[in-house]
Amino acid sequence: MDTIKVSGIEFFAYHGVFESEKQIGQLFYIDCQYDLREIVDKDNIENTVSYADVTNEIVEYCTNNQFDLLESLVNNLTLHLLTTFAMIKSIEITVHKPNAPISTPFSDVSVTRKRMRNIAYLGLGSNLGDKKAYLDFACQNLMESSYINEIAISKYIETKPYGVLDQPNFMNAAAKIETIYDPYELLYFCKSVEEASGRERKRHWGERTLDIDILLFNNQVIFDEKLKIPHPEMHIRDFVLEPLKDIEPYLIHPIKGENVSELLYKLKANSNK
Repeated sequence: MDTIKVSGIEFFAYHGVFESEKQIGQLFYIDCQYDLREIVDKDNIENTVSYADVTNEIVEYCTNNQFDLLESLVNNLTLHLLTTFAMIKSIEITVHKPNAPISTPFSDVSVTRKRMRNIAYLGLGSNLGDKKAYLDFACQNLMESSYINEIAISKYIETKPYGVLDQPNFMNAAAKIETIYDPYELLYFCKSVEEASGRERKRHWGERTLDIDILLFNNQVIFDEKLKIPHPEMHIRDFVLEPLKDIEPYLIHPIKGENVSELLYKLKANSNK
C-alpha cells in the first residue's frame, strides 16, 4: 500500500475542558498518516486521495466541532475521515495541544488514534416470535450503519436447539462485514441492535428473539471478560459453520488453522460416529 503523511496541520479551535479554552481558544496541530487501499500505479490524481482534500477536511471538521477531550476529538475525526474517503484503508491521527493549561513547564501534549477497515464475521440467531423478521432487522441495521459495509449475508437456515434442548428451533445466518469499528465498538453495536429489536432472553443458552455474536475479527485473538474472539465454540457448532460455509467456505480459523469447510466436515463426521 502507498502511505501518505502530512505533518503539522495548524488550526485554531476551542477544544478543552475549561471554560477559558471554550471561549478564548488556542492553536492545535495535527499529524496525519494514511494508507490507501491499493497501490497507485497511474500518475492520475483520481487514482489516489488528495492530501490537500484530507488536510482541508481535517481543518474543517476540527473547527466546526467542539470537544472537551482530545481523545474524543481524535476518535471522532478518524471515524469521519474513513467514512469520507473510501479509498483510505487505514489512518493514524495525532493531535497536538502545545498550549494546554498545565502549570508545570512542558513542550507538548498529544493524543494518537489509529483506525483501519476490518473484516469481521457475525453469527445471527433467533428462536422466538417472527424469527425471519428478527434476522432481517439485524441485517437492515448492518446495512444502515455508517461505519459498516455489508459484504455478504448467508442464506437463513433452521437448526435444532443447542445446549438447552427443550426450546423451539432456531433460525441462523452469518454475515461478512467490513467495518471501521474496533472489536469492542462492534460488540457495543451488536448489543445495541439486539436491544433495539426488543430482545428477550429467557435463560442462558435458551430462547432469544435475537442474538448477534462476533465470530471472527480479522485474524485477531482476544480473550478477556468482555470479549472472546474467535468465538470459543464456533468450531463445534454446525449452526455457525453451515452459514459461514455458505459465504466463505475456505475462511481459516486463526487458532485451529483449518478452514470452515474442514471444521464442518470433521464436526459432522464426529457426530455420525
